[in-house]
Amino acid sequence: MIENFNVRKEMFEDTQHETLHFELTLDDKEYEGHYKDGEVSWFQMQPDQDDHEMSLEELDAEVKRRIMEIK
Repeated sequence: MIENFNVRKEMFEDTQHETLHFELTLDDKEYEGHYKDGEVSWFQMQPDQDDHEMSLEELDAEVKRRIMEIK
């Protein structure tokens, strides 16, 4: 399960290139990524490279849900 979720900042705010930078902790491991146009892009290390209870699809859906709550 996601222990921490934080949207760090909006990059290129109020432009066509606006992107949200987020970070989260999953099973005591930290991950970061971008959210833009309804898509989640992960930085390295990617969550699917480790064995987690949540699948990558479930994790992407949860990230999208939490971002929609913030917006």
